[in-house]
Amino acid sequence: MAGNFQIMTERLIIAEFDERMAESVHLNSLDEDNRKYVPDEVFETVEEAEETIRFLMECYKGTEGPFVYPVLLTSGENIGYVQAVPIGERWEIGCHIAAAHTGSGYASEAVRAFLPVIMDRIGADEIWGICRADNLASRRVLAKCSFELVSRASGTYHGQEHVICTYVFRLLREEKDHA
Repeated sequence: MAGNFQIMTERLIIAEFDERMAESVHLNSLDEDNRKYVPDEVFETVEEAEETIRFLMECYKGTEGPFVYPVLLTSGENIGYVQAVPIGERWEIGCHIAAAHTGSGYASEAVRAFLPVIMDRIGADEIWGICRADNLASRRVLAKCSFELVSRASGTYHGQEHVICTYVFRLLREEKDHA
């Protein structure tokens, strides 16, 4: 699969990382929401971003994941990422769009396009979305993309106590047959 993964929508391209994206990955990771909600996905230096990109590129060759792909505008500008990450026996979806590009529907567009492709790749009938209850943007994206809220409870999230919302997206039988 390495080297040929690509999803195109009207406004976006989801493809594989390459090391030349390190600076944009670094800059996109520094926004306030990323620091607040996913601090382990902040890259303080371009070198940290390069190291992570090299790791992610190696993951494309296997089946274990994580599978993280840049979200690009059709102009080629890197505006974020979408991912499927193993959590125990399940898979979790994630998406981050840089602050300069939020509010335009890019996250929902990327997640909708990514879901059937990545679920086929990982052989999953369902994928989970987990976020802090106060992360309203992520909650809206999950709801827009037909994820069902299955729990809202206190728990540990990135080492701190928060109210956590857990969502699930399940492929319907007819969707699987057409994937």
